[in-house]
This record gives sequence, structure tokens and C-alpha cells, in this order.
Amino acid sequence: MTTEEKIAIIDRYHSNPEQILNILVDIQFQSEAGYIDQQTAQLVAEKLDISETRVYEIVSFYAILKETPQARYVLKICDSSPCHFSGEPVVSQWLQEKLGVGENQMTQDGLFMYHGIPCVGACAQTPFVKIKGEVFPHLTPEKLEKLLADLKAGYYPELVGGESHVEA
Repeated sequence: MTTEEKIAIIDRYHSNPEQILNILVDIQFQSEAGYIDQQTAQLVAEKLDISETRVYEIVSFYAILKETPQARYVLKICDSSPCHFSGEPVVSQWLQEKLGVGENQMTQDGLFMYHGIPCVGACAQTPFVKIKGEVFPHLTPEKLEKLLADLKAGYYPELVGGESHVEA
């Protein structure tokens, strides 16, 4: 993402410091690397006439914002109690086996990482993963493997009728 594109996002919010969270989220989501780097933090601080420290306070406070590069696909698994007792922990085991990395670690190709998140309200759909806001429900090891293969091939599966069309 170019500096000009970042400035355009800041301008869209009229350089209003009260909109810093929206600005940072928009920049991060449109960035290839998926995080707020030092240059971006400096630019936002300058354009909003606030300290760089304040920018980092916001970045470190909100879980949605990241200070380090993120994988292209961040697979989120629910770590709330209801999902835990409904079988959600098995997804973490499957991901570790299939990706060869632990939670919060990025695969060598930069495509995948996974981590736990608080309740997403999809307890009846366990086991599932959430990717870019979409829940992929009722996973099996085979469905997860197909989903990962599709993502690796550059194909983002659609949800059809509330169910992923990913077939085993």
C-alpha cells in the first residue's frame, strides 16, 4: 500500500484524531502485510497531529490491530467455554498437524496462521474456523484439508446456505 493510499484513507476521515481506530483498521485491512508498521504509525501521527506513542497505544490496546506481519489467511478458532465443550479444541490440533506450526505462528510461505478468539456466537456450528469474517462450520479433518488446499490455490470458498461448500 502506497503512502498516497494511506493518506487518502486518513483524508476520508478528515484527519480527525477521534477517528484514529477507524483509520488504523482501514489501513491495516487494505495493507498486504495486514499490520501497522512503523512508517504507517509515523504517518498517522503526523497527519492527525498526535504523538506516535498515542498511535502505538491504540494499536497495542485493540486486538483487531497488529504490530507484526500477519499471514494472508488468519484462521480463528473459538476458545470460549461452550465451544470448548462442543469439540472446538480439536480444530487447533488439526491445524497444528496440517500446517506444521503452533498457535500464533505463521507458516513459512506466509499464507496461514491460527489463534483463539473469544466467543463468536457460532457454538452450534462447531467445529469451525473463522476466516476474514466468514465462519466455515461443521469441519472434519477432510473438510479442513480441502479448505486449506483451496486457500493455498488462491480460491476463497463461498458459503452456500449457511454451510461452506467445502466437500470432503
